[in-house]
Amino acid sequence: MGHGCVIGYPAVLIPSLRRPDSYIHPTASQESWIASVIGFAFMPGNLLVMPLMDVIGRKKCHILSAIPILVGWFLVLLANSVQALILARFLQGISMGILGPLGSVIISEMTDPKYRGAFLTCISLSLTIGVMFTHTIGTLLSWQQTALLCSFLSFTSLNMIIFTPETPPWLIAKGKYEKSKEVFYWLRGEGPVQEDELQHMITAQKMIRKSSVAGQKLSFCTKTKRFFRYIGSTFKKPEFYKPMLIMLHVFAMFQFAGINVISSYAKDIIEQVVGPEAKAVVLMVILDCERLVCNILAVFVMQKCNRRTVLFSLGAICVISYISKATYVVAKQNNWLPFENQYVPIFLICMYMFSLTFGLSTIPFAISGEIFPLEYRGLGGGLSALPVSLNFFIAVKSFPVLTGSIGLPLTYFVYAGIVSYCLVVLWFILPETKDRTLQEIEDELRGNTVVGDRRESEPLHGKILLRRYSSQIIVH
Repeated sequence: MGHGCVIGYPAVLIPSLRRPDSYIHPTASQESWIASVIGFAFMPGNLLVMPLMDVIGRKKCHILSAIPILVGWFLVLLANSVQALILARFLQGISMGILGPLGSVIISEMTDPKYRGAFLTCISLSLTIGVMFTHTIGTLLSWQQTALLCSFLSFTSLNMIIFTPETPPWLIAKGKYEKSKEVFYWLRGEGPVQEDELQHMITAQKMIRKSSVAGQKLSFCTKTKRFFRYIGSTFKKPEFYKPMLIMLHVFAMFQFAGINVISSYAKDIIEQVVGPEAKAVVLMVILDCERLVCNILAVFVMQKCNRRTVLFSLGAICVISYISKATYVVAKQNNWLPFENQYVPIFLICMYMFSLTFGLSTIPFAISGEIFPLEYRGLGGGLSALPVSLNFFIAVKSFPVLTGSIGLPLTYFVYAGIVSYCLVVLWFILPETKDRTLQEIEDELRGNTVVGDRRESEPLHGKILLRRYSSQIIVH
């Protein structure tokens, strides 16, 4: 929710800074930097969390993620220049970069496969609540008072994190088997299904630890060589490069579908599509309410429907709504409309928001928490989140530039083309992950086949086994 406040805050801040009585007067370029710099700041956050997630654990990284965002809100309250606001937003972006891959990993490692999709969807729901909270109180209070209230959400989060346990898979990976059992059964209850899943993870990790060089005293040069050799071999493994390719396209689709663009420039978009006479502030809050309702419904839909079904059906609606909005604006600008009615563009915007919040903003968080094997979850989650940073920055930073140079309709056509490309690629490479354990998904990406309820590996012998599964042993 705190990060949702960060995403939605420019829609409150930028219009306030444009007022004559404001003591900070940013240029149009500086406004776009204030809105988009958090996307650029994702990268250092992602790079920071990649090694730390596996070294110090999920919980400590989670605590670390709360610090930059609190410092950022403090700087916003003290800001008396554009540079101070950009610095504050940059720190908040670092926090979002840390929690981006980390949040999905924590939830996926703590939840039952049956409910995992619903819990992962709650990430998008929480972001929506944060955006709605900011937009709503921003219409009633000053931007400084809004920032103060938003900071309380992050402070509350920090206090909650302190009392949460470490995730069982990380404890297993570190050889803390008894502690992992204690936490696993506390989170999931006890039963034959839970016992089987836990023993499967423990057995797999014990095999990895036995075949690793853990505990050996090696020189710095030897460690460095083995590290780069490990990175090189990792990128050649299908259980790593397949998820990376999937997440590259999923996150590109997510950002250019425009969820963060409309959160940052809601009032400007409404005025361009509906018209300058539209009550943009009221419509912005109404869209936030629709977003909230759709996100709540998505929690239940993700528990019942396949990931692929939700992704491609809602993706098609998003592309259609992009094209429809662009066509409407072109027709309006050229006086081709037989009549003008505000309800037509409002309906198109609502249809667009439905496609975003009902599927395209929820699927990426679900897939990112499910698709990477335990061994590469920190590295893969961090690297796959880097495209989020780049695409967030490009989409939010370029939107006012594109609309100012080529117009809103052509901008929407460009975004629709990017979303369409990503959907076509994902159609061929994205596996179904619903109701499957993380170990089963990992086995499929590694090349194993699934027959009925039993996993079977293709025949592998001698050198082939050693070459293809250098640090893994598949137990039949």
